[in-house]
Amino acid sequence: MYAQEGAVTAPTASSVDGRVSRPRLRSLAPVGGAWVTIHRVGSDSAGPIDSMRTGADGRYHFRYARTGKGDAVYFVSASYDGIAYFSRPLVSTHAGGDDAAIIVFDTTSIHFPLAIKGRHIVISSPSVNGSREIVEAYEIANESDQTLVSPDDAHPSWSAPLPAGAASVQVGESDISPAAVSASQGRVRVTAPFAPGLKQLSFSYTVPQTSFPLRVPLEAGVTVLELLLEEPRAEARGATLKPQQPATIERRIFQRYLGADAPAGSSIEVHVPVVVAAANERVYWEIAGALAVLMAAGLGAWYARARRRRGVGGAASSAAAPTATERLAREIARLDADFERAGSSNETARTAYEERRRELKRELASALDSPAHLS
Repeated sequence: MYAQEGAVTAPTASSVDGRVSRPRLRSLAPVGGAWVTIHRVGSDSAGPIDSMRTGADGRYHFRYARTGKGDAVYFVSASYDGIAYFSRPLVSTHAGGDDAAIIVFDTTSIHFPLAIKGRHIVISSPSVNGSREIVEAYEIANESDQTLVSPDDAHPSWSAPLPAGAASVQVGESDISPAAVSASQGRVRVTAPFAPGLKQLSFSYTVPQTSFPLRVPLEAGVTVLELLLEEPRAEARGATLKPQQPATIERRIFQRYLGADAPAGSSIEVHVPVVVAAANERVYWEIAGALAVLMAAGLGAWYARARRRRGVGGAASSAAAPTATERLAREIARLDADFERAGSSNETARTAYEERRRELKRELASALDSPAHLS
């Protein structure tokens, strides 16, 4: 239950006792000397509260006071091999156990394939010039016990092809910072690290009428493949897609196609009617949020099976997928940690850091004030 908007709580003495570990064979080994920081992120203010290094047994302990607005989120981060890892949000004022446990991983820049557990594609009706906006959402899984990192911008940790004619690529709501996503030479490229577990990435782009029939390549195999077409007379075929009952998203009706275990190297072909003019130009960013619900429902069984298979190794991804509020809080904490680690006195770097931090805080305040968060 969340505090009412604007409510300020009395200072509350709190504590957290946790442990930083990393997988080793069939057990978890303590990580001594890891730098851990407790963070507070709220609509009134955000920032680190305290920091320390873990003991030889990997354990840490913080005593702190919960102050300010009651909508604040508290959590702990640990830095290991230059990568930040996070605890669950500290719901209790005296947290411990799984809520305070942080699992870290060794890193590697030696590329290995990441599994595509879900790929969801939404193709809109045409705009006034016949172009169509396409929203894609991926669920990308690192099923190893190492964090995959990008050695440089020329060697992304993950990439995927774009259809011919794709332009104006924009990152939507994702577990990956937009700053770590780029598009060039017909590909989307990600330079963010991929820790073991699942990450969601969504982005949009436009394609002209001349790109149809549109061929959408599947460079890697996909466990769950979904395609939504808003135009009633549009048709799709290929991969393992089969037509389903229409889906309604944000009061719009879409033809729905669904496939399982689509093989690498296959493709989807989409045919649409020729457009002379369209009545309105529409924007479909809200679809990306609605897709998150469909993705969670479609992959719920996979999550459960994966957690049972991984056993101890699955402890790192046992927490629920982060909410928008938690994701923004973590991004602010990661931004603070990166700036502090860089130790830059460059005025340009500081200005960029402060502007990005203000932007994230505005997004967080908006998320905290949203009806979904307050319900």
